[in-house]
Amino acid sequence: MFIIKKNKKICILLCIIIILILIILCINKFFIIEKFENAIDTINEFEKNSENHKNPYIKNETNNDLNDVIWQNLDSDFMKKNWPNTFDFDYDIKEDIINKALTLPQNSCIIDCGAHIGDGSVSIAHALKYHKREDIIVYAIDPSKFKCDFINFIKNKNDLNNLRVLNYGLSNVNSEYKRLEQSGENTGGWEWALNDTTTNKDDDINKFIKLDDLINNNIIKETIGIIHLDVEGMEKNAIQGGFETIEKYKPYLSFENNNKTGQDENGKNHSLNNEYYLEFLPKGYKYLYNKGENNIFNYE
Repeated sequence: MFIIKKNKKICILLCIIIILILIILCINKFFIIEKFENAIDTINEFEKNSENHKNPYIKNETNNDLNDVIWQNLDSDFMKKNWPNTFDFDYDIKEDIINKALTLPQNSCIIDCGAHIGDGSVSIAHALKYHKREDIIVYAIDPSKFKCDFINFIKNKNDLNNLRVLNYGLSNVNSEYKRLEQSGENTGGWEWALNDTTTNKDDDINKFIKLDDLINNNIIKETIGIIHLDVEGMEKNAIQGGFETIEKYKPYLSFENNNKTGQDENGKNHSLNNEYYLEFLPKGYKYLYNKGENNIFNYE
């Protein structure tokens, strides 16, 4: 009698466990379907609203069709929520990077961190392809997955085989970072901080990694010729996490200034100007000039 009662309890417990597992599977299936349907909606929106945009960085064109980049319509909801969204934004900075890239040795690469939705990396990769320098790989690096997904989608639409997308942020530690509250409509101005709570949504928590580790782990294999950072005040962290790489390859550097400030280890504020950057760049780097809101440095 005791054995029968014991077996009955075990059967009831197993039934409860099975029911719970089925509930969890149903919930997960619902969310997977929902995410997939959202992805389809995004693709459909793109297909309905895609159009050709001229790439202003292609000079002396012989065929105007080669100027065109397949891009999202600027009146679409996606573009309205993700400004800046045009190729000519920060024109001087992108033009400077392309002109320098055309002088790089074969099989070099460009790091574009803070790639946003690809208004820089897509136009740069497209211009290099036009000028028959597809040997130069452009790495679009951004911590936001939906932005990386969009860049990959655009990459495939334009057959940009010289564009690689990495869903990371760059910092001086390998850790999870949380997205801080957005101010204004510019998603390109998102700021991040080390994640010390579990209150953020999954979409707001992302992986940050050292540039040195991307090199050491052979995620990036090419010789780095240019590094462009537009990371909303985290330039120092990104440089410190890539110090060995910068010291090894001595790339051309283009860092956003934008009159922001940063803090040193003693909590003292600094303007993110050329003197500030030179304090923690490898010895031998010199300030060249400003391009738009960026400071340019070169190893001499």
